[in-house]
Amino acid sequence: MTATDDVANLTTATIPQPRVVRVRSLRRGRLGVAIALMAVCALGAVSLFGYVSRTQPFLAVARDVPVGAQVTAADLITVHLNPDPGLAGVPSGRTEAVIGKYASVALLSGTLLNAGALVDKPFPAPGEQVVGVSLKAGQMPSAPLRPGASVLLVSTDEAARERPTAAAPTIRATVVHVIAGTRDGTATVSVAVRENDGPVVARLAAQGRLVLALTSGN
Repeated sequence: MTATDDVANLTTATIPQPRVVRVRSLRRGRLGVAIALMAVCALGAVSLFGYVSRTQPFLAVARDVPVGAQVTAADLITVHLNPDPGLAGVPSGRTEAVIGKYASVALLSGTLLNAGALVDKPFPAPGEQVVGVSLKAGQMPSAPLRPGASVLLVSTDEAARERPTAAAPTIRATVVHVIAGTRDGTATVSVAVRENDGPVVARLAAQGRLVLALTSGN
């Protein structure tokens, strides 16, 4: 074997052969990736559409409404929220029923409207006072108290204890607003009473000597 033949053999052994890339396989791979991305985008669009389609219109407060003020159309806006069992919102379809009612508590701009914060009549009416009464379990019925309900405030004054046969003093009142307490079974109830009964109710409430009873018709 000559030197020329050795060089030729060495060159053939060390020089790598060019790799042939199949264009058809590369195209198929890219097509598969594109199809997968399209499927992911389609699923995302379906999920987003499903989320948006589940939302429902509710009423929210467009501007601050003070206690006792009458609600107008300018006080309300419509927001779309996902329905929730714990959501105490007012559907926007009840707008006409809400307009003209009175705020039993201050309504803050940007908050969801709560039907429990509205009453049919202005308060306090002439000759009335609104008094807050903190009650514990056993001092009020287990049935939910709603604004506008007629109730009796029964006094458990010491004088009544000394005379068991005497009828317990009672004061007629109307529920204005109810705030649940931090403990189960407790609540603060705002009630409208006659003006001359206001100081008596306030004194008995401060001493914890009032029991609230629902009257018939509620």
